Amino acid sequence: MTRRNPKPLDLNATLRQVRDIVITVECAACGRSGQLDRAILLTKHGAAVTFARLRRMAAMGCDRLVSLDGDRCQTRFPCLDGESIVR
Repeated sequence: MTRRNPKPLDLNATLRQVRDIVITVECAACGRSGQLDRAILLTKHGAAVTFARLRRMAAMGCDRLVSLDGDRCQTRFPCLDGESIVR
């Protein structure tokens, strides 16, 4: 039996740990948001892909991701907050 875990995950979590059909990505700094189809991500990158890697792909071209001050990009995945996590 699968049980939901309310403890949030960090960006080292893998796609295997989040079972949402649609993965939402958003950036508070830019005001951009989008949705990624989990099935397509699984086919293209596999279940072991980390959200850190997905974040880099989603924020590609963002000046805040790679700046002199370090990573100032605010791209995040709401699904890592605990609601969609299974163990």
